Amino acid sequence: MKPIPKEDFTLLSGKENISEYQWNKNIAKHFFCRTCGVYTHHIRRRDPNQISVNIMCVDDILIPRDIKIKQVDGASHD
Repeated sequence: MKPIPKEDFTLLSGKENISEYQWNKNIAKHFFCRTCGVYTHHIRRRDPNQISVNIMCVDDILIPRDIKIKQVDGASHD
């Protein structure tokens, strides 16, 4: 996930296939594809002015080979 300012995010297509999920304090909003279940993006609890985006859901993105992508253990997240 890559956090960006909320005003810099525009969902270009597929809105009808996106489901929203909230829990706990209902601050964060998590979005999933209704068809395949992939986690697409979320509005952050720690900073609701930011959206974290699953960069693998962005078309035509080039990720340099020398960039290390970290995996997040969501079960251990506070």
